[in-house]
Amino acid sequence: MSATTAVLLGLTLTACSGGGSGSAEGKSGGDDAKPVSGSAVKIDLTKDVEKKVGVTLTDTQLGDRVQVKQVSTKLKTDNVKSLKSSQGDVVLVQLKVTVPEDGYSVSTSDFGLSDDQDTTSSQLYAGGLEAAMEAQGYAALPSYVSTGSTKTGWVALQLLDTSKSADLTWKRAEHTDYESGKKYAARTMTGPLLQNTGADSAVTAAKEGATPKKASAKSTDDVTKNTVTVDQIITNFPLPAAVDYESGHIVAVHIKADAGNVYTSGWAPSDLQLITADGDKLDRYSNSDVATALAEKGFAGLTEDGYISSGESTTGWVPFLVKPSTGDSGFTISQHRRAANIIGGGSVPAADFPAKIAVSGESTESDSESTDSTDDGSGSNA
Repeated sequence: MSATTAVLLGLTLTACSGGGSGSAEGKSGGDDAKPVSGSAVKIDLTKDVEKKVGVTLTDTQLGDRVQVKQVSTKLKTDNVKSLKSSQGDVVLVQLKVTVPEDGYSVSTSDFGLSDDQDTTSSQLYAGGLEAAMEAQGYAALPSYVSTGSTKTGWVALQLLDTSKSADLTWKRAEHTDYESGKKYAARTMTGPLLQNTGADSAVTAAKEGATPKKASAKSTDDVTKNTVTVDQIITNFPLPAAVDYESGHIVAVHIKADAGNVYTSGWAPSDLQLITADGDKLDRYSNSDVATALAEKGFAGLTEDGYISSGESTTGWVPFLVKPSTGDSGFTISQHRRAANIIGGGSVPAADFPAKIAVSGESTESDSESTDSTDDGSGSNA
């Protein structure tokens, strides 16, 4: 492996080439063991319902098994004061967890949901939630199921958009068997769980003054290989009443950001801009009231602060504040790369990577998805 170190965005970064990874063999869960079996249950997630499920996830390396018994959206959470609406709708999943004597203990924190836009969520830890579950007849699964035991109980998961389908995810951490010394790589089992039969999110949003439209644009930094891909846009999301010191409305763009593995800096949304048809450059509008309003309508933002490490990806909606004088079309998404000096010689110039957003049903120019860069040499946002 060779490496070049650079300072970029105030961090010390390393450019890498070569290398690889390996994983040790684990034991088989049996000749007839399948990692996933069963199918999703059809359910209208916008209603209070409870249904039986027949999905099983098996860790074939260790023999641990998780059977999904039921799913319910009937839990009443009015008395759970710490449960914020931005955490999404509570989905209860009843699991039967079996861990053999030579297996590996299972934690409830290993379970989550992944919707059909790869927005993931994990077990909810709201104060008073478990008490509400117990009071309504949903006995919680113990936090840990140890080796040589079988436990059945409910876990509370969150679904940020009830108009989407979702898969159950079961993550296993990297670990070493203390007796045999065998190493087991981190892995995730994913099985179908919820297949929504309710209203389409676009129809629901249209009734509430915000209509997502299909869109396309791709911006790639030719040096860092950071890539931003747009697949939806909302051009008319109203400002929440709580934001009484601003005027205008929100344009929200749904993106998938992939951080290149050339540098260890990763990717952050702070250098992402929306350019209007008039050439105005808008930074991401970081406002908690707007983020909450979007999430409540099913448009989840980027996880935490949106930063992702080198080689990782994230998806979510990014809001921009558009003034009343600005139109609702002709937008361009743009990444800005700041200038950096490479330790040992050389430099990385500042550059912008704009990509015109083509919206379904709207006419676009032939060069609407150009990602040509412009070098301004400033090392800061224009």
